[in-house]
Amino acid sequence: MKFISGSKSISKLPDLAKILIEQFVKNNDEILIGDCYGVDVAVQKYLESKGYCNVTIYCSGESPRNNFVTGAKVRSCAEVAKGLTGSAFHYVKDIQMACDCDQALMIWDGKSKGTGENIRRIKEMGKPYSIINED
Repeated sequence: MKFISGSKSISKLPDLAKILIEQFVKNNDEILIGDCYGVDVAVQKYLESKGYCNVTIYCSGESPRNNFVTGAKVRSCAEVAKGLTGSAFHYVKDIQMACDCDQALMIWDGKSKGTGENIRRIKEMGKPYSIINED
């Protein structure tokens, strides 16, 4: 399972990200992605354009804010996120994706705190990851 995360400020996927995502698709890897705007939406739309649906969209609410992948599974973390607000609320889904994945791809603007936290988390878990710096 491949966890893809990235900055909200990035709305267009870099070519290198597309190449790596194509490899995941070729391998029929399950792709774990969040429901935020920015990289999450760009990845979802890219996967939809390829007709790829081995995708699970994670959300901290009852249902995803964004879901552009026909046939994607949805994993709600609402029970765990109950009562939380702000970043803490959204980190619940990120923590779950980090736990569930076997590898991560981070598309980062170098500033996003959420993506920075995801990188730190994946490193601490000792899981393989790639970072594409895009500003």
